[in-house]
Amino acid sequence: MSDLFGLLEKRAEANARAEVVAYAREIPDYRREAADPRGHAAMLDYAIWMRRHTVEMTRGDDPLGESALAFIGEIGRERASNGFSTRAAESVLVLHANLMLHEIHDAAGDGEDLNQLLQLTAWFGAQGLRGTAAYMRGYLDEQALRVKLAQRIRNLAESLLANAATAAEIARSLGVTVHEEYVAVVVRCPEKPGELADEIVELAFKQHAVPALWREPGELVALLPAGRDEPLTVVRAIVELAGGPCAVGAAPGRSTALAEAVAVATRVAQVAPRERVPRAVYGIPEVFVELGVAHVPEVDEWLGDLVRRLANGPDLVATLDLYYRNDMNRLTTALALHVHPRTLDYRLGRVRELTGVDPGSVRGIRILSSAVARALREPG
Repeated sequence: MSDLFGLLEKRAEANARAEVVAYAREIPDYRREAADPRGHAAMLDYAIWMRRHTVEMTRGDDPLGESALAFIGEIGRERASNGFSTRAAESVLVLHANLMLHEIHDAAGDGEDLNQLLQLTAWFGAQGLRGTAAYMRGYLDEQALRVKLAQRIRNLAESLLANAATAAEIARSLGVTVHEEYVAVVVRCPEKPGELADEIVELAFKQHAVPALWREPGELVALLPAGRDEPLTVVRAIVELAGGPCAVGAAPGRSTALAEAVAVATRVAQVAPRERVPRAVYGIPEVFVELGVAHVPEVDEWLGDLVRRLANGPDLVATLDLYYRNDMNRLTTALALHVHPRTLDYRLGRVRELTGVDPGSVRGIRILSSAVARALREPG
């Protein structure tokens, strides 16, 4: 059996060159860096050093020392100073880990010393985490000096949604921690609020420690730590800054599955009512009927016809909305509408005339509440 450590040391330069080629092929920021001879040489030197240092430390079963961690951190700082994106910084760590593990197992083959193989993989697993943290810490500390706060917040939100291993370090650089559970909130507005977009992201973070990012068209994704501030308070602050009526959808999710929670919240927001001052943070329980019919064109068209009929009466959609929100209590509804109870009765009677459906019947509740929800989700 040959020496696995010695074999990896002999292959260090060849493996390092292959790694630089892979970086340039897979990651645009590294492609740009590798195109410059000096940048390419620096990347190669670092890749060779990492491999030789790994073999040296593993032979003696020694951890990465402070000087090595500081050097790795300086590489991270250099990447940030050269304008590498956070996504590039995350991607290179994943690619590097995959390549190193492949190199170890490729060198081991079928006949090498099992003890050396296990020693190498165990060392790389434990010390790789420390090296990754040092790299990201250096990168993020430098980035904090060069990138505006709103962009750094978006980076955190994107990393959380991707369940990236670097999310904890990005959170640390912003002075927060990653939580086990969140409430994913999607706010849909008529259009993205221009120069207010960054202000809204920063406000949500500064006041409520909420990572957020804008998606087109006119859609904000916010990740509210579960059990913290009341979600409705945060949502109202966002909608007030955004201006115009917005639709809100929410879904709970663990930190490891936030993309799925956002997908649910997005579907809820697509059928939730648009409001200038949100009365609720809508989830599946509040809009399950609307979710059920939203993707059935025949039902949606039929409800649309009812909405058009209601437009022929005096504020009938708003009247029915408050009527059902107040559990069909005439006096409470009339008070909310600022009208006399007899005026409310007239409007409910007008609904019966126009639609042929009694709003106070079980059938009327099922049909007309769905029609109202459809009307309220339309822009404007």
